[in-house]
Amino acid sequence: MAGPVEIVNLALSWMGQNLINALTDEQNEAKIMNANYALSRDKVLGDYTWSFAIRREILSPVLPVPAFGFAQKFLIPSDVLLVHRVQRPQNIGATLFSQVAEATRGAVQADWVKEGQFILAREEVVHCIFIVRITNADLYSPSFIHALAARLAADTCLVFTENRKLKEDMEEMYDTKLADARFSDGRQGRTEKMVSNILTGSRTR
Repeated sequence: MAGPVEIVNLALSWMGQNLINALTDEQNEAKIMNANYALSRDKVLGDYTWSFAIRREILSPVLPVPAFGFAQKFLIPSDVLLVHRVQRPQNIGATLFSQVAEATRGAVQADWVKEGQFILAREEVVHCIFIVRITNADLYSPSFIHALAARLAADTCLVFTENRKLKEDMEEMYDTKLADARFSDGRQGRTEKMVSNILTGSRTR
């Protein structure tokens, strides 16, 4: 699997720049990419619910409680980039069909808001699905690697080339790579949805 240097070199190649051997090189390309890599990586991680970056946690409240509006406050872990979902405790362990039924009644999601590094809610405990910072490139999917390379190219293009048209092309490439990633990443890591004839009341002839 590609590491940071390979990802950076992919971005540099798309811009027609010299490749590097290490992010710590004295080479100008290495210095610029080293300054941008972590920020661009976190940007891409936060732009989509990547399956390799999902983490589930049960949070307990912290003090002081909110002054008004919500009964409890929960501290978001420092490595969380995106609060994807906050659920009520009774939904954990529910079957697919009970989850669908609760979703229809609007009971799956907790009533919550994010304020700074806190989640405000009315529940005593919340079950959260987070997108977290992943620094180990061995865990990255191929689609994420391409999206990150495109993001790096878009973020650094003007510094290297002063070519605004090329920057626009790199931004468009990032949007395309992200869309491709949503398609490929969305095909895995979930139970396949199947409709039973018994449930629908239909039968084959």
